[in-house]
Amino acid sequence: SSTQENNMFISRIFKQKILSASEPFSYKVRAPARVSIGKIKAHHFSFAVTIPALLLFNRSVCALSSSTLFSSLPDKKKFTMSSSSTFYSLDDLKNITSLQQILTHDGQTNKLSQILDKSIPVLSSKSHKGSSGRILVLGGSAKYTGAPYYAAMSALRTGLDLATICCANEATIPLKSYSPELMVEGVYLASEFDDNDNIGNDRLLKESLEKMVEKVTMNLDRMHSLVVGPGLGRCPHVLKATATIIQQAMKKDISIVIDADGLYLLSLEENRDMLLSGIIDKSSKSKIVLTPNVVEYKRLIETIGHGSEEDLRLKLPGVIIVRKGHHDVIEYSPRSHYLDGTTAQLTMICSEQGGLKRSGGIGDILAGTIGAFVAWNKILESSKKGKQCSDYKNDDRVDLVLACWIACCVTKRATFRAFEERKRSMTAPDILNYVGEVVDEISSSTIHH
Repeated sequence: SSTQENNMFISRIFKQKILSASEPFSYKVRAPARVSIGKIKAHHFSFAVTIPALLLFNRSVCALSSSTLFSSLPDKKKFTMSSSSTFYSLDDLKNITSLQQILTHDGQTNKLSQILDKSIPVLSSKSHKGSSGRILVLGGSAKYTGAPYYAAMSALRTGLDLATICCANEATIPLKSYSPELMVEGVYLASEFDDNDNIGNDRLLKESLEKMVEKVTMNLDRMHSLVVGPGLGRCPHVLKATATIIQQAMKKDISIVIDADGLYLLSLEENRDMLLSGIIDKSSKSKIVLTPNVVEYKRLIETIGHGSEEDLRLKLPGVIIVRKGHHDVIEYSPRSHYLDGTTAQLTMICSEQGGLKRSGGIGDILAGTIGAFVAWNKILESSKKGKQCSDYKNDDRVDLVLACWIACCVTKRATFRAFEERKRSMTAPDILNYVGEVVDEISSSTIHH
């Protein structure tokens, strides 16, 4: 049957049944499709759609329009991928074990379980300490101690085993007092940098910078991911050492999430081409994720992109950019396209509803959550589990784009639940309390007792 007839049929179902339904019901549509609408509760409901050969995880076009399926939902949750009309909801991921296969246009099967296979590792009796992920957060200064705490704790609440924070010596005692779960190491004395700055002793300053770089890089080999920026501060000497650490991490093939003051570091003139030089190295397996808010993204455009958003993308091939906002936008321009001169881009949108209050620390929680999924991507990549669930078959970074989208959904949903409970009094610790709960809802099939 035609698309128009299907859309009219579904619309009629919605109009006739949505307000009166008290039990789950379903209807067969005049196409190889089945629409199931769950029990309505408080004017919200969930639904699952399986449309073989119609809802596709590639560049094909859906025969059933997304506007019809989503227009009647009070709480819209969807993402778009590339130029295709491919849609999944977070509830699809939550119900992964009960959904049928979704077939691609060319007839190859594409199970939703592949999404989890490439995003979240299995937790079983064979797991050992560290096998679920180890993360390093580089940040924390005498003034800012909350940001690295939220980043590291959100990574643990997401599901990683171990989190280490490398920070200013002045920040170690506050950070250690926040939680015994965190391993905290002071890697520089802020007062020492200040003294050297005043005295102008280049030799002592150089030694201090080298010690900071050495202390951090010594930890990198056993880490699955590195988060740079939360609470880092803008001391020029610290930023100089941090730039060297990022370069060393890229050489070691460590995947990096850069947030907050780490993004400011990239906007400095001496660092604007730092990522590009590592990215175009074909031997590099390091994966980079940037998490700018609106102001930080504009700064990146003005500096790295010289005022052009297109030029920014050309300067950051292979880098995943998570643009934070009302709807988080995850953008990725494949590195191969930079090398062959094309500018194709993959875009995913997280439309999960968050809380209305924008308290401090939410961005740090997102950075840590993304850092956890980046670590899992590294673990799964090394185990070579499953196949890519994208049509970029030769690009191992595409699965990380999906993982970043899931991380955004987790943070948004946790924020929403914290706000529903606390309203105006909501703060970042309230959000941390819900991160694990949301992850468990979508990853129950990855826990093997």
